[in-house]
Amino acid sequence: MRDSGLSKSRFAESLKKIGDSLLKLFRGDFLVFLLFLGITFFFWWSQTMSQDYDTVMKLPVQVTGVPDDVRVTMPAESQISVSLSGKGSALRKSGRKGGKHTLQVHSGTFNMSQGHASLSTQRLRDSVSALLPANVSIRDIEPDSLVFQYALQRSVMLPVVFDGTTESQDQFFLERIEFQPESIEAKVLLSDTVAHRVLADIGNISISSDTTVLAVPVKPVPGVLLSTSEVRMTVIAQQYTEKSIEVPITGVNFPEHLSLKSFPSKAVVLVWVKMSEYDKVSAKDFQVVVDYNDVAGRDGSKAVLRIFSQPANVRNVRLQTRTVDYLMERKLF
Repeated sequence: MRDSGLSKSRFAESLKKIGDSLLKLFRGDFLVFLLFLGITFFFWWSQTMSQDYDTVMKLPVQVTGVPDDVRVTMPAESQISVSLSGKGSALRKSGRKGGKHTLQVHSGTFNMSQGHASLSTQRLRDSVSALLPANVSIRDIEPDSLVFQYALQRSVMLPVVFDGTTESQDQFFLERIEFQPESIEAKVLLSDTVAHRVLADIGNISISSDTTVLAVPVKPVPGVLLSTSEVRMTVIAQQYTEKSIEVPITGVNFPEHLSLKSFPSKAVVLVWVKMSEYDKVSAKDFQVVVDYNDVAGRDGSKAVLRIFSQPANVRNVRLQTRTVDYLMERKLF
């Protein structure tokens, strides 16, 4: 029994020694393999980057510094294709640089004449070269020049005008509409001689309070660049109530020797008046008349009443009675 246990122990120790030896051998060979792989990759990368290559780079383009009196009607190309030649390392650097930058070309470098602006091929090449390493050469650029169309414009102030309808509720009536701002700065072409205005695109407004403030869009004007697309509109209203006023009836256009006598002598006038001015509106603000031209040479005892004058601060003025009986009396001098 003792010999059997001893044999098993020696066998286990032998297996452990063999395993440790194999593990050490494997680790050593693997590290050597990794080192060899790294050296091989370094030499391959160095050889690859030192060789000459051709490539194409896509470069975004932006025209800057356009004057305020110039409107671009047809923009230049927003991207160009640049064919490059150079060492692999330099081209790789160019690709990274081109991907992060936009070619910005100032409008002052363009030749501008009669609505046509162009940047020569040489100036375009020089602008692209400034973004590239010195050992990278440009084989071709597509397109080989930049062109945009433009028109001259001027700045004007256009008034804002109400464009909509109003609907009165609860006896509120529109007093006025105010806009802030009252006028909008706009860019119009010099060739445009049309007298423009800006319409506040409102639709229908239901007036049910004394003051309503809204933010409303403005309608685009063809050929005009507006400085804002929205204005603040304030709708100011007044609440009205009906008032009945008795006004004396007088005659107009009667000859000097004739005078009018009507039955009744007063007419009832119905008006809508502001609640805040209810006590300020009286009979003296109105004139109800019989016109001699309406009754002269005609048979009958009825005369048509007319409202000859009325104040400006009332609405919906109407006569409760349209006709009266009358007599024409001769004056005694």
